Amino acid sequence: MAVPRWAHTDAGDGMKKFATELRGKTVMTNDGQILGTIENFIVNTKSGKLSDVLVAPAENTPTKGLKTDPEGRIVLPFQGMRAVKDVVVMNL
Repeated sequence: MAVPRWAHTDAGDGMKKFATELRGKTVMTNDGQILGTIENFIVNTKSGKLSDVLVAPAENTPTKGLKTDPEGRIVLPFQGMRAVKDVVVMNL
């Protein structure tokens, strides 16, 4: 299930963000590897909480070893989101 554009997220930095503010942000690992850009989110329909971040992979990003969806987007756990500034840093 996609996140409504008005849904608030706690982006790991203690600040509340609208999901639409995070779409299109660059995602990188905490060691500086660029993974791609945030395209959407997955919500757990039972709890109502964000469970995963869908990332459109960057051109040269190897996705082998990473969980992907049928469209080829990288599926990262939302809990791994650590910092949201100009880029989003994920703990993997």
